[in-house]
Amino acid sequence: MQKIKRGDLFIILLVLLAAASIYGVKLYKNHNEHYQQGDLQAIITVNGKEYKTVSLTKEEQIIDIQTKFGHNTLKVFNYGIQMTYSDAPLRIALEMGFISKPKQQIICIPARIMVEVFNPNKSADDEDELDAVI
Repeated sequence: MQKIKRGDLFIILLVLLAAASIYGVKLYKNHNEHYQQGDLQAIITVNGKEYKTVSLTKEEQIIDIQTKFGHNTLKVFNYGIQMTYSDAPLRIALEMGFISKPKQQIICIPARIMVEVFNPNKSADDEDELDAVI
């Protein structure tokens, strides 16, 4: 069994430091976005086409989605949204939980449903926006 040399330990530490700093910068950028509760909205797409856009409010709202791909139910409450029912074989979308921050998503692949929270009042010069699709 070989021992870890000082150079190997230095490289491992350098890689971990670089990964932590990249993650920290991304976390800081996402945390730095300013919005008021009630300003956020969620866009629901089915099979790549917009199905509905809902405001994330404190009042409870149930959205029932029945398509040829499946049956899903979403619940809006406490300024967020959560998938509460899915007839997919593996209910992974239910485990994604409650989302309430910009750029968070719930995806149900068998039903081809994607729910994404966004801030409609954000600035137009967002660096993380999609520039092009090739």
